[in-house]
Amino acid sequence: MARNAEFYKGSKKRKSHYYVPVAVAVALIALLVVLFYSMQKYAVITKDDVKVVLPFLEGESVSSSGGASGEEEVTLEYTTAKISFDQPDYSSIQPIARTDVKAVRAIYVPHENITLDKLEEYAARLQTGNALMIEMKPRSGNLMWYSHSRAAEGYGLSIENEVTNSIQRYVDMLKEKNVYLVAKISCCVDERYPAYSTLVALKTASGMNYYDETGMWLDPYSQKVRDYVVEMALELYDIGFDEVVLADLRHPVPDPEKGEVEFLYNAEMSTTPSTEGGICGFAVTVAQRLADRPEGKALSIYSYTPVSLVKTDKGTGQNTPLFFKLFDRVYYETDRGTYTYNLQDVTHSISEADAARRFVPVVVNYLPDNPDKISWVLIDQEE
Repeated sequence: MARNAEFYKGSKKRKSHYYVPVAVAVALIALLVVLFYSMQKYAVITKDDVKVVLPFLEGESVSSSGGASGEEEVTLEYTTAKISFDQPDYSSIQPIARTDVKAVRAIYVPHENITLDKLEEYAARLQTGNALMIEMKPRSGNLMWYSHSRAAEGYGLSIENEVTNSIQRYVDMLKEKNVYLVAKISCCVDERYPAYSTLVALKTASGMNYYDETGMWLDPYSQKVRDYVVEMALELYDIGFDEVVLADLRHPVPDPEKGEVEFLYNAEMSTTPSTEGGICGFAVTVAQRLADRPEGKALSIYSYTPVSLVKTDKGTGQNTPLFFKLFDRVYYETDRGTYTYNLQDVTHSISEADAARRFVPVVVNYLPDNPDKISWVLIDQEE
């Protein structure tokens, strides 16, 4: 009789060995990937083929076909790459200024005198003159019109008041009297903008906003500051101004006695910052972006030092010969006696005939000789 088993013996499962080749394949693929990326630095590319030159092969190279090429020995030397950038050269800038401008003979209107009565009074005085220069953005940063520029709206730089609400009416009134209107705006000196945004402020070596007797200074390398100036100019053209003149587009000169020897800028730069790079770069950017301004509209700039009239002033960063390529006119604060010498300086850059129209002396109380044949701006000042 057969003996019954007390327990059922389960069947044995056959062990699978498929995972072995799969693991080997994965490992090989990973090794090939590692080798591919690690060998790229030894790749030598010629016009005929691609070779891999290994430092331990001593003259042999592995070509793109996979074997030793047997060609001439290639010795690899490890060097440290260093990229250097030269300072920008503005001598090759092509002229974009509109040189066919007529002479401008203006009386200066400070921002505090922008009222209907005062403007009518200034306009009535224009006998030899034909224009008014109105201070539309003083160094305080307060705008004399309600601006919709990104900076003005973003930081509340423009406020509604009697002047901003009436400026369009004032402009229309003056245009009816055939008065040529010049708007003066301060570019790099501004009490308001850097107070609201330190990202646009020129800073001292300690990181504080730079401030001197002129006012608080903006960073000339800041793209936001350059955009602000362009947007302001376009708005002033739309209001009815015939010309926009950029004042204070210059760099402050540090005072070593106060420990002012260097400045900090907000922009990241590939070259060592300089006053010329900041100011001339600013001027080029703004002039080029406003080159397609409406027909009949002029764009001008102030120059401030005798040195800048003939070459780059390393202190202020200004370069009047460059400015004459970019801007229709250059304004310069001088007096009736010195004007003749200033005129001689700028005639190295432009002709004498052009200088009479395009170089504008800004004088106090007394006009230069032959005021009916040259451009000028007269500032009234109590003596």
